[in-house]
Amino acid sequence: MLCSCWSRFKQSISEMNLKLKIAIAILSFIHISLAIARRSTDGVAHHRLVRLHTMLITSTVMLMSSYYMWKRINFSIKTLLPSPNPVGNRRLRLLCLQDVAQALLLLFLFLSHIALFFYYILLGPEPNVIAITALSFIACYAHILIFLLIADILYYSTRIIHNKVSANSVHTYLHENRSFHIMLAVILGFMFMFGGLYTTHTDPVVREASIPMNKFQSSGGNVSIALLSDIHIGPSVGRTRIARIVELTNALKPDIIAIAGDLADGLVRDFHGAAEPLCNLKAPGGVYFATGNHEYMHGNVTEWFWFLENCNITILHNQNKHITINGQKMCMAGADDIYAVRAHVPGHGMDLNKALSTCESDSTNVLLAHQPNAAKVVLNDSNLSKKVNLILSGHTHGGQMYPFVPIVHIANAFVRGQYYDKKTDTYVYVSAGVNYFGPPIKIFGGCEIIFITMNSKP
Repeated sequence: MLCSCWSRFKQSISEMNLKLKIAIAILSFIHISLAIARRSTDGVAHHRLVRLHTMLITSTVMLMSSYYMWKRINFSIKTLLPSPNPVGNRRLRLLCLQDVAQALLLLFLFLSHIALFFYYILLGPEPNVIAITALSFIACYAHILIFLLIADILYYSTRIIHNKVSANSVHTYLHENRSFHIMLAVILGFMFMFGGLYTTHTDPVVREASIPMNKFQSSGGNVSIALLSDIHIGPSVGRTRIARIVELTNALKPDIIAIAGDLADGLVRDFHGAAEPLCNLKAPGGVYFATGNHEYMHGNVTEWFWFLENCNITILHNQNKHITINGQKMCMAGADDIYAVRAHVPGHGMDLNKALSTCESDSTNVLLAHQPNAAKVVLNDSNLSKKVNLILSGHTHGGQMYPFVPIVHIANAFVRGQYYDKKTDTYVYVSAGVNYFGPPIKIFGGCEIIFITMNSKP
């Protein structure tokens, strides 16, 4: 069986069109050139090359995926929809449902393929309708692809059993209804897309948490923190959405507001209009910001620092600030994202020792660290963990879309919600984010503002 499969594989390779071989050679050369260029640049030039290379890789993978999807869905269209009627009314003969369905499929694939270009064009204070449509379709595209792969795995695994082991009714059923299962994958993809759109076009959920602090003075009061992470101002998140988030956050009347990274997916020149409502965030203990990985991937981090400072938002660039609020001594610290070193931005890189350097043992110390894996680094270091009482993170988006939930559980030390490390007596809170990256699609209840009340232990 393996020999025959290998023979068919070699035959298919030998029959590959010459133009396709040339295209593959050109793409390979471009990929290698960009990979070399990325290693020899830093700063803004580096992140632009990273974005360009990422788009090229994504487009290459999507071309192969789109061919697969076209073959599968087109098979279902030809099977389920009537073919042209050679007789009868001329207008009805011209109106072929198969052609209409195929045209809609091509439009869907085309918009999905151009979605990433909207990080460069049609940018402004509010999302462009075409951009929103294309970015929504790319999420639908991902869901349909996953459902089609699942259907094919079931189909071919049962076929192997049917042909090589023993005949079974399961494969017979799957074979007879294959077109329906393919169309079901398409319908499910659109259902998940519309469900995700509902989540992102309604107000973020306010989630409350209560965390006891050993170092709080019983004579003092509670201290509240509003945690905003993964704001992702960009082609699908505009001024109206940001203004509503600011309104909801201020309505909580927090003592402190913490923005734990991934503020924007682009340059200040493109999104300053969308970001301006952030200047209206108000908290007596201050508003604080620490970088996420997207500050180094999608924009000029220095320009965003200037913008935030003009909004009276304190930048915690491997720094800390001592405050006293409601009779409680606190140290608000923030570290550059763990990705910063790889981004080759001069002067940036996660330095936890520097970020916590002047935080004292008699104060309650809060660390903003965008990625939960940075929190794990702190907890595994006995010297650092002694200086931290609460770590605030984001990054995971809770998976953002349901198929990706298992991946974030594998890739991150903490995923979502409140955690307690008994050994170090340190709390970690990971937000799923107030917004979303790219496609305006998210799991139900996935957009959240975290309202933490810190109180003294009884």
